Amino acid sequence: MTVRHVRMRWLVITLAALLITTPALYAADQQQLLIYHWWTAGGERQAMQVIFDWFTKKNPNTKIVDNPVAGGGGITLKTVLLGMLAAKIPPDTFQSLSGAELKQYVDGNYVAPVDDVWKAQNLDANYPTVIGKMTTFKGSHYGIPMNAHRANWLFYNTKLFNELKLTPPTTVDEMIAAAKRIKSSKPNVAPIAIGTREKWPAVFLFDVTLLSTGGPDAYEKFYTGQLNVKTAPEVRTALQKFKELIPYLYQFHGAKTWSDIAGPMAEGQMGMMVIGDFAAGLLVQAGYKEGVDWDAVGFPKKPQEVFLMIVDTFVRPAGAKHPEATTAWLTNLTDPKVQGEFNIIKGSIAIHKAVPDTTYPDRLHQEASRTFKSKRIVPSSIHGVLAPPAFLSDWQDILTRFLYSPDVNRALDEITSAMDLDKVSESSGWYWAK
Repeated sequence: MTVRHVRMRWLVITLAALLITTPALYAADQQQLLIYHWWTAGGERQAMQVIFDWFTKKNPNTKIVDNPVAGGGGITLKTVLLGMLAAKIPPDTFQSLSGAELKQYVDGNYVAPVDDVWKAQNLDANYPTVIGKMTTFKGSHYGIPMNAHRANWLFYNTKLFNELKLTPPTTVDEMIAAAKRIKSSKPNVAPIAIGTREKWPAVFLFDVTLLSTGGPDAYEKFYTGQLNVKTAPEVRTALQKFKELIPYLYQFHGAKTWSDIAGPMAEGQMGMMVIGDFAAGLLVQAGYKEGVDWDAVGFPKKPQEVFLMIVDTFVRPAGAKHPEATTAWLTNLTDPKVQGEFNIIKGSIAIHKAVPDTTYPDRLHQEASRTFKSKRIVPSSIHGVLAPPAFLSDWQDILTRFLYSPDVNRALDEITSAMDLDKVSESSGWYWAK
């Protein structure tokens, strides 16, 4: 057992002990729903209230006991949940990303199937096939999703691109060419905006590079350990192209988060950035106008445009104390009206096919909805959706080092070692199961 595993085990035991001594989490009243989630900031909190309001309208005798845990991507929440689940005092439902992260809870026997809800709401017909794939393990569905974020947007400064007569790039080579043009014409403007203090934005940028050079098939195989990294030309080429992007990155990216640099990009201090659609909400709230200060396009367009997807789910914990309330909560999430109203505020899109593209008031999300329904959907690597969480942690470190010391051969060796250590191929068999 490694030092990391010992520390994690100690943390789980400690949390469990603390939680056991907190019986106030559960009131005697059976008509309640205890829910844990990480939608706590700004519009996310308002979006969550939409679900609460619809649920209460349908279930007026059930009280929601809301226990949000702050932290981007639910990192803090997951730590707290480990203690609760280990102590066998689960909430009635909690939030999890689909795919590899959800699989961890399934493997730990912490969650129960939700096939009854899936069948009752005819989700095989109403949700895209890949959604079912990302929630299915051991032959059963284990999560109910209601929204999808698109990770592969290229945001750019509209005024700068108009001034330099630049067309939004469609490939990584075009992105490099645009960056060169910006750097030569505007030396004080950082061509590519990025903030890597939290590391994962570097993965966003690499992911679109791999999609551009290798396509979606290579992308899926890479993140599920199906490629021989040292010999696969798609991976080497992607790292080489990624290396070519580095001279054009915002110089002090290691000191900034993605949210720190979105505004400067809209102000023209930086040219373009690869980020998820959640950046649109931040920019709008900050007063920057779509089509005037900034715009965005799906990226890359070639060799094949895809919807790089991040999906949240809610689950049915094993041993939940209020199972009827849990079922009502999960059923409510599948309502197209709830999904439409929620996603307008959340900045994501609904996954129910009955929600029309015109639901969204802005062009970006209308385009996202059309793309979701018409293009290939590929699970994003980030946040443990496609890549196993253990590898993703190591991968972020490897890629961050590469930004400062871009040695392609060393990176290939490090990736290979991490994939072997984290058993990526073995852990990802679920994705390729028929």
